[in-house]
Amino acid sequence: MDIQFKTTTWTTINVVQGYCGCSTGGRASWIGYVAYGKGLAWLNGEEIGRYLHRIKCDYRGKFDPYKCDTGCGEPTQKWYHVPRSWFKPSRNILIFFEEKGGDPTKIRFVRPKVSGACALVAEDYPSVRIHSQGDDKVENKKNTPLAHIMCLGDTIISAIKFANFGNPSGTCGSYLKGDCHDQNSNMVVEKACLKKKECAIDLTEENFKTNLCPGLSRKLAVEAVFR
Repeated sequence: MDIQFKTTTWTTINVVQGYCGCSTGGRASWIGYVAYGKGLAWLNGEEIGRYLHRIKCDYRGKFDPYKCDTGCGEPTQKWYHVPRSWFKPSRNILIFFEEKGGDPTKIRFVRPKVSGACALVAEDYPSVRIHSQGDDKVENKKNTPLAHIMCLGDTIISAIKFANFGNPSGTCGSYLKGDCHDQNSNMVVEKACLKKKECAIDLTEENFKTNLCPGLSRKLAVEAVFR
């Protein structure tokens, strides 16, 4: 996408303003400061946040096997999340306070495709009240821990890659069953979530064997695939 910029210089700070017709298409967006150094950014008056300077390679001083092992000459962070709600249908205003100089024409917005999501919740986690209505919507009026999964855009939950209630371990993408688990976990989650845009699974005895793992806080781990 083409973004037109004008630059105003104040002492050691460049103020760069641009307009972008970028629309999110109902999906999350990231902004890339690949060619910028250090400063602060806004979109339509909302502060995206501060971006940091590039990593400089310097092998002097005390030896460290990880010293500048990767990322030499690259930004400390290339991509930053921008909430969908900040975008307007057209003429979005971008403003940068740039302290080190850079090339604004190389700034990019991308819309990553989310192919799935994970949920991990334990019985002793505080519950967030969810109020929504309509088809494929979930509602939690009681103070009950639940796992909540929601698709973005026009996708649906097409498969459950992992589901386990008990003492699972690992992180999203690499969950593992523990030595204490409910064998019906996958069936319960599939029944609640498959072919829906949004679902929630309560951690209650109606869904799972809550007498498992005596003395432990039982958890539900879920990894869902979107399509």
